[in-house]
Amino acid sequence: MKTAEIRQKFLDFFARHEHKIEKSAPIIPQDDPTLLFISAGMAPFKPYFLGLKRDISRASSCQKCFRTTDIENVGYTARHHTFFEMLGNFSFGDYFKKEAIAMAWEFITKDLNMPVDKLYISVHHSDEEALNIWHNDMGVALDHLVKLGDKDNFWTIGVGPSGPCSEIYIDQGPEVGCKDPNCGPGCDCPRFLEFWNLVFTQYDRAEDGTLTPLERKNIDTGMGLERLASILQGKKDNFENDVFSQIVNKVETLTGHKFNESAIIRTAIKVVSDHARALSFALADGALPGNEGRGYVLRKILRRAARFGYSYLGQEKPFLHKIVPTVAEVMSYYPEVGANSEHIIRIIKSEEERFLQTLRTGNDMLNNCIAELKAVGTDTLSGTKAFLLHDTYGFPLDLTREICQEQNILVDEEAFNSELEKQRERGRANVVSAFVNFKAVNPADYPETVFTGYDTLNDRGTVLNVLETEDSVMVITDKTPFYGESGGQTGDKGVITHNNAIFEVKTTEKNENVIMHIGSWKTCEKFTKGSTVEMLVDKKTRRATMRNHTATHLLHKALQEVLGDHVKQAGSLVSPERFRFDFTHFESVSHEDLQKIENRVNEQILEAHKVHTDVKAYKDAVDSGAMALFGEKYGDTVRIISVGNYSKELCGGTHIGNSAEIGLFSILYESSVAAGIRRIEGVTGHSAIETLHNMRNFEREIAKTLDCDNKSILQKIEKLSTESRELRKELEKMRKSDAKGRIQSIKNSAKLVNGSSVIHARTEGLTVDEMKEMADELVGNAGSNIVVLLGAGGDKANFVLKVSQDLVKKGIHAGKLIKDIAQAAGGNGGGRPDMASAGGKDADKVDEALSLGEQLVTKALS
Repeated sequence: MKTAEIRQKFLDFFARHEHKIEKSAPIIPQDDPTLLFISAGMAPFKPYFLGLKRDISRASSCQKCFRTTDIENVGYTARHHTFFEMLGNFSFGDYFKKEAIAMAWEFITKDLNMPVDKLYISVHHSDEEALNIWHNDMGVALDHLVKLGDKDNFWTIGVGPSGPCSEIYIDQGPEVGCKDPNCGPGCDCPRFLEFWNLVFTQYDRAEDGTLTPLERKNIDTGMGLERLASILQGKKDNFENDVFSQIVNKVETLTGHKFNESAIIRTAIKVVSDHARALSFALADGALPGNEGRGYVLRKILRRAARFGYSYLGQEKPFLHKIVPTVAEVMSYYPEVGANSEHIIRIIKSEEERFLQTLRTGNDMLNNCIAELKAVGTDTLSGTKAFLLHDTYGFPLDLTREICQEQNILVDEEAFNSELEKQRERGRANVVSAFVNFKAVNPADYPETVFTGYDTLNDRGTVLNVLETEDSVMVITDKTPFYGESGGQTGDKGVITHNNAIFEVKTTEKNENVIMHIGSWKTCEKFTKGSTVEMLVDKKTRRATMRNHTATHLLHKALQEVLGDHVKQAGSLVSPERFRFDFTHFESVSHEDLQKIENRVNEQILEAHKVHTDVKAYKDAVDSGAMALFGEKYGDTVRIISVGNYSKELCGGTHIGNSAEIGLFSILYESSVAAGIRRIEGVTGHSAIETLHNMRNFEREIAKTLDCDNKSILQKIEKLSTESRELRKELEKMRKSDAKGRIQSIKNSAKLVNGSSVIHARTEGLTVDEMKEMADELVGNAGSNIVVLLGAGGDKANFVLKVSQDLVKKGIHAGKLIKDIAQAAGGNGGGRPDMASAGGKDADKVDEALSLGEQLVTKALS
């Protein structure tokens, strides 16, 4: 049975059992800052498990998941993956154990026709209820039921919801087992393979471990699709199932190596296949490689795949990006990889190109270090060496660790971390949402706020609660015209009043579907819970925000027209003052293209397009041509914002009624955010006019400084630039003429010591490089038997020592001599035997150091 058929059978089965089938959420969490990636099927349903949402009571999904806890195991086992698909069914206070067990058993034995005699079940040792359901209701024989402890069969996150679980295993046969007669479910060997976990969340666990039954019990099940497909296809390794085998075949074609060629080649092909698939999905959902957080994780797995390709598959040029089209084809159930393949390919290729040079240098250096360690019988790489690889050559610690492990070498990571901390003496600012201060707020305690701000800027509402802290106040109402910050649009400002009480709203935020007004009292009199209040959004700032928001829609379309269809929105910020728009593109945008884009947007503004809002089912909206944004998760019903026939996007933000209301659109900056992501910042309306005025004032100031009119600024600058170049040429001639005279004067001051000329002189006004040139010329003219020591003062002391090659052969070493010379001026230095330079803190001691230098050179020549 093919993977696609298994996936569809699962979803169809639970649809028949009245579950709402949810589309997979992006693997980049949308509203959960506690997660880097979605790593379990239940993660997108967190608000339902916590009781924050209650619009559905049972659901099922095939969720894209990304796990980072054991990346180092990927490639070495048959089952570990970075990206995988998780089949799951969930109950939020609806059905419980009996129904969950019955549906699971029906699906695997009837729909999948798995052999009952090969199936085994584990339950928590205290869960007699589950044991009885399996045995009495499902008919599972007692010798196929196993009681296990907390480690295997109790789910908990510490304090909070927890409960026993029941796992379903299949017996793969004694030939793959440990041969122990007591082998069974829970054994570490691969014979009994767990493939479905049913979690019965029925307790609230206290800090002391006390379990209190929950009033509202939940079901959370998870079954890895890759593992299930391998079982049903008779494969002992997930990389041999129908999906992965096609990716493996592509890697074989690209590298010329075969999957079963050797153990290390098999591991390398697994690593490359898994990581290429994982990267494709993460990048398709909007993540980007970087140095922190999820960006670091992506860069880590990309570099790990590149390293295995380089070290074991002979890939010295970028090749990972060539696997992306195959991933898109075999994983076509998720169209986002194919739709964004051009963007994904560019980012992977760019990252791989940069890393391969690092890899060559770091790999060679690390291998030399390992060889030296083995030569002296040491088995630990020092933290200093590991940090040098990381800091100087950009070689990641995890790669150092993995390469060392392959050679049975340890890494002193404690010393490495100590070095890293010394380097990281910089603070990091954390931006915390205002409502975090209001710990008493639980969105489940309030009804969904009715937002009326699409149609009006003032409304009347009832206060549901007023919460105060030392420095801020939060007001929650049943309905509001205030827009809560979301979708890149900042929250509204304004006032809320009741009789003589005035509350200033400084920002508006949104938690789930509850809108929170945050600000401070402007009067001594206050309103309270139950008060009917007048709510007035600040018209000026809201309209400015709306102008900027609609402008970003026009910008998005213009970017696609000028740069290409590969351009996709990758983030935005829309405020009253300005807008910021991030988009996928592989290179900086030229000034000519920026001007075309700016002109295109202003043309559409002048067309005075009507801005139209429509509400449709998600599928109907996308089918109608509306753009869905990169990595966003949409509900069943969506808002479509159309600007005439020019732009059409899914958007929940607020917009003006006609494009002409934007006024003027101006791009301020274009820059890079990350590999493959560019950013445009700009202004509209009054801010654009103010920017224009500032530029004119600046132009007038420049003209005044240059003593010319505005039209002649460029001509005057060109004239001054030409004059400056000519003056620099004259100055250079004078310096060279002066240098020749100084060289001759210095040459005449030479002293003869044991047949060799010794020159020491002060050369004020020269840089170290110029002193080196002078020393080269003095030694070059003489040819042999000469030592030149030059020194100069200024902000600090500088010294250069040059020795002819014949004297180097006699043992004179410029690098060693200059170190002692510089110490006389409070400095240090070194260099080659024939040429060295040094600096000193005390410029007043140049003469003293030169005198010492003459003595040291004389002694060396004696």
